[in-house]
Amino acid sequence: MKTKLIILHNNDTHGALKPVPTSTYETLGGYARRATFIRQERAKHEYLLLLDAGDIYQGSRYWHKFKGVPDIKLMNMLNYDAVALGNHDADGGIEILAKRLHEANYPVLCANVTFPDNHILGKAWHSHIIKNINDFRIAIFGLLIKSRELYPTDFRSVIQITIINEIIQNLIPKLRKEADMLILLSHLGHLGDMAIAQATDNIDLIIGGHSHTTLNEILWVNDTPIVRATSGSKRMGRLEIILEKDKPPTLTDYQLIDMDSSWHDAPDITAEIKKWDSMLPPSEVLGQLHDALDSRSEIKAGGESRAANFFTNALTTYFGSKIDIAFVHTGTLRGDRIFSPGDFTNYDLIEFYPFNMPPTFMEITAPQLKIMLERGVSALLHPVGIFLSYTGLKITADISRQPQILNPARNSVITHGQRIIQAEHRGQSIDFEDEQLTFKVAMDDYIGRGGAGYFITKHGKNIQHLDVCMGDILEWYLKKHSPIKIDIEGKIKIISPTNKRE
Repeated sequence: MKTKLIILHNNDTHGALKPVPTSTYETLGGYARRATFIRQERAKHEYLLLLDAGDIYQGSRYWHKFKGVPDIKLMNMLNYDAVALGNHDADGGIEILAKRLHEANYPVLCANVTFPDNHILGKAWHSHIIKNINDFRIAIFGLLIKSRELYPTDFRSVIQITIINEIIQNLIPKLRKEADMLILLSHLGHLGDMAIAQATDNIDLIIGGHSHTTLNEILWVNDTPIVRATSGSKRMGRLEIILEKDKPPTLTDYQLIDMDSSWHDAPDITAEIKKWDSMLPPSEVLGQLHDALDSRSEIKAGGESRAANFFTNALTTYFGSKIDIAFVHTGTLRGDRIFSPGDFTNYDLIEFYPFNMPPTFMEITAPQLKIMLERGVSALLHPVGIFLSYTGLKITADISRQPQILNPARNSVITHGQRIIQAEHRGQSIDFEDEQLTFKVAMDDYIGRGGAGYFITKHGKNIQHLDVCMGDILEWYLKKHSPIKIDIEGKIKIISPTNKRE
């Protein structure tokens, strides 16, 4: 007996209740279009699973006002079968997360990050579920990126983390015995998904999230298929799988489907969103953009971008001669869309930079700078959020050379990177071996506290977490210097295997 199973999946919606602009200034995404697509698929197929790989609500105008309430309501209206816990789902702290999970009518999955049983979040999610599909048992488990610095203080001080090797050795074999198909609903990110696929061949399908790394086709690693849709849920993934008893599942078709205007808006979803729109605070124009800001991952995290230059130019302008270099890791730049030239509003700002943490100031040596720069290009060609951008430097990186390799557990470098082959500051070549050469630098708070593998910043001198928040600096920059003209200056040159001269 054969059974055709349809799996629909999305990830990293980040509060995008309505469609967002694309490079052609068309729009993609939105719950109302998504609802129409899902309901049509359900009407056509008897056996269907609807899954979300986490980070549902944080990052939009709705989050700042309503803290995820409308997002959970909309997810309930779409009847999700399971949702992975995402790191940004915890951004509001323990109390808000507990409330949102209590409101959810679907199981939230996370096997490797837990709380004590007597805690308010002690039994708030499940390690896994098993769904019965026409007498086939489908096991679905969730995994969450474990980096403690990603979470609020009240969250990270209590969480219990199970290392992935224990999951591989214990939970996965257990589920393998109980189920006909094993699905990982992952919020580990692109590199984490590849790592777990390489470490075990016992997972039938990995559906990913976190890193905003779209996979336009199936990525096969160790005979394990990995899929990942587009952040903002601008596109939905659709898989067709054939199930047969005593045979491994067969993946027969995969598509990423644009949530464009060809999907009409579901009236009930549209009405629900309008209700929340009516309660938002008024829009305020903060300034104007001369150039579009493209904060999509494939643009901002693969080389120099106007989005990153906007951020670091604002820092440099605000602090002036007090700093030599301004840094931003591109994972902190959000929206994952194009902000059009013209008026830039308070809503645009909180969707471009939703965290509003204070920047960090410190002094670092030339050798420490080298470690930071190597970290920034270590994942290329993969466009992930650790990519580092800056104002005040000009570098050349050859990514065919040895990348930096870290031991995250020990906050140490296992293998020093050799990719940064040239760097200049104010026209002068930098000697990375000169420990007496120092730079005054400012950066986004997350890497300033050692996050994203930038642990070297913990060893800077005269570290100051400043009183003014970065969102306020960006607002000041817009109000004082509009229209904001942002150039691509050629300050980050990437030599890749495809463009390297022999």
